[in-house]
Amino acid sequence: MNAPLPPQSSNTYHVQQNDMQSISALLSEKVSDPVKMAVLHYRIDQIIKQNEAAGITTSVNITDQRTGRAIVSHNSSEAQFAASINKLPIAWLLLQDLRDGKVHLSDTITWQASDVRGGYGTYDQAGAPLSGTVEEVLHDMLNKSGNTAVRAIVNYELGGATAVNNRLAAYPQLVETRLQPLDATRFYLGNSTSAESLWIMQQLQKTHDSYEKIMQHDMATNIFVSFGVRSQLEGNSYIELANKVGILDDPDGNNRHDVGVIYNSKTGGSYAYSFMTTNFDSTSVATMQAEASLQQMGRDTLRTAGDKPAKSKGTAPQAQALKTQDALRNKKILY
Repeated sequence: MNAPLPPQSSNTYHVQQNDMQSISALLSEKVSDPVKMAVLHYRIDQIIKQNEAAGITTSVNITDQRTGRAIVSHNSSEAQFAASINKLPIAWLLLQDLRDGKVHLSDTITWQASDVRGGYGTYDQAGAPLSGTVEEVLHDMLNKSGNTAVRAIVNYELGGATAVNNRLAAYPQLVETRLQPLDATRFYLGNSTSAESLWIMQQLQKTHDSYEKIMQHDMATNIFVSFGVRSQLEGNSYIELANKVGILDDPDGNNRHDVGVIYNSKTGGSYAYSFMTTNFDSTSVATMQAEASLQQMGRDTLRTAGDKPAKSKGTAPQAQALKTQDALRNKKILY
């Protein structure tokens, strides 16, 4: 559940209510696009400065897909441990193989009990099946961020982590996005950047065929409704968000990432974003600030895209600080 932000302090991310109201007005449909873009850029810049003053590495990319214009690009090539964000390139390579006819959605993937990894996916649970169709395993990886699912796809469909890296290396847009192989069958999910993760997300949703629609639906209905950008959706029927989050608490750094595309069917507009943060100070205050910053950046981006509170709600909602449940915190997993 979301909880109100703690009282203002020098160590706590905060937004004044009058600031929230004025920003909501400036991002309304009555304001011209150049003004809205300038306001969004200013707001995101302020959030980045607050994060970095607290020692939180922050990378942000926001693009207006209708014009191709980059609204914000900050630390775009900064490599960070990607956590579950690197399930996106796995999905993208699988998408290529589906389109080439090398893999079919109805194919069955079978794995061993030793392949099972803890997590929130169907196949991560005790007593879960040791097989599923490609479509089912893909859904588990994108919708529930299944950890057994990503290991099964990498090792049993894509030829292992080294083969995955070789394919990714063929794209000049992908310099940092790699898995980290430990041996022939085990790997960590490795690094990416905000620019690269954004590019991959855009590739996943670039060609409107049946495979893309399946993946977009998997991401548009994902289970992380109380985290990041998705937690700020106002429930307007014309707004769709397809996204993937990465959540990791680790001695090497706590990661809070969110990458996605916001669609407005009423205006035809869409905005792609990548928010990546790494906090090397594992204190709860710093981690809470990183989480709250994802929410605030998401709220402002959603409002720019045209998502707005119902009139009955009155003024814009207060910023929320995510009280992340322990169940959402992944330790670095050896896949």
